[in-house]
Amino acid sequence: MESFTSIPVIDFSLSSSPATKPQFIESLRNAVVKVGFFYLKGHPVSDAIQQVLLYRSMEFFDLPQEKKLDLAMVNSKHFLGYVGETATTAGKTDHRETLTLGMDHPPPRSDEPIYRNMRGPNLWPDNTELPGFRPAIRRYINELEQLADTFKILIAEALDLEPTTFTRLFDEQSNSRLMLARYTLPSTSPDDDRLRFQGIGPHKDSGFLTFLFQGTTHSGLEAQNKTGNWVPICPLPGHLVVNVGRQLEALTKGVCQATTHRVSLQRRHFLDSDGKALGPRYSFPFFQILGLDLNPGAASITIPPHIADLVKDEKVRSDAAAYFQRYFKDGIGNGVFAMRILRHPAVAHKWYPGILESLQEQQSQ
Repeated sequence: MESFTSIPVIDFSLSSSPATKPQFIESLRNAVVKVGFFYLKGHPVSDAIQQVLLYRSMEFFDLPQEKKLDLAMVNSKHFLGYVGETATTAGKTDHRETLTLGMDHPPPRSDEPIYRNMRGPNLWPDNTELPGFRPAIRRYINELEQLADTFKILIAEALDLEPTTFTRLFDEQSNSRLMLARYTLPSTSPDDDRLRFQGIGPHKDSGFLTFLFQGTTHSGLEAQNKTGNWVPICPLPGHLVVNVGRQLEALTKGVCQATTHRVSLQRRHFLDSDGKALGPRYSFPFFQILGLDLNPGAASITIPPHIADLVKDEKVRSDAAAYFQRYFKDGIGNGVFAMRILRHPAVAHKWYPGILESLQEQQSQ
């Protein structure tokens, strides 16, 4: 990966005209190959829908803690629901609260593969307490689903593949997830600008693509370049942030590169240019996930040689191949399920203790 020093901006409106689409495709290819992140402007997701999402999310996180805990993810065998400041990344606590939601699905039958338990009904707050919350979430998810569907085709075109190459790898029933996240600055030594807390630690997203709406003006999101430096991804009005996940990286044999990123919390991130407090940071990642029943053979894609040659780092190729082997070999569903188990051990301990124990033993070997 080239050592980028800024995040490229791509104008989605250029994709709609035959005269400007080649420019869009070239920009998209450069972004997913060289950076793994890009800002997307001119997209069709309306500002009004985003602002309603933000407002309703603020209402949710302002509920008394016991009300939020009624929706605790540990109560859902489908890995949906609320998580307080108990999650960890890279062995450290993430200072954030989240609520994870998806398309409402009926629970799978008992004779279906266990990984289909990642589909199921959401845990919703009471309509009488948060009227308008559920429709706001559904409207936003529907908008993002349409945009994400378009990018299945655009990414294929950027790699000189048949336009439907990736569309066939997704389920008719969406497996995408929307996360509502609130970050607050820990109270420890709040006046010390040198202190840095972990909003979420360094990681790569595990899905296909992630579409992020940064709901407030806080900085703190950062991507790591090849030299190890952290490049800020500050909010830009009217722009989404899009990044490559490890599923897309593995499918393309490392051509599209998933980039390590984090949210760093410092006092200065919670102040505006005049030094006034901004309050909590809100962000809304939408994770696009491949079809759960996809098998390794169907996921094997032949990348054109001139595109494959864009990967100059052999370690990138080998890492992508290792990830494919580890998480695709038994089917996507099993691989994603294993990652969810390890990411949410409290949920797994309640609902899937035997599988959790087995995976933890494998990790320790």
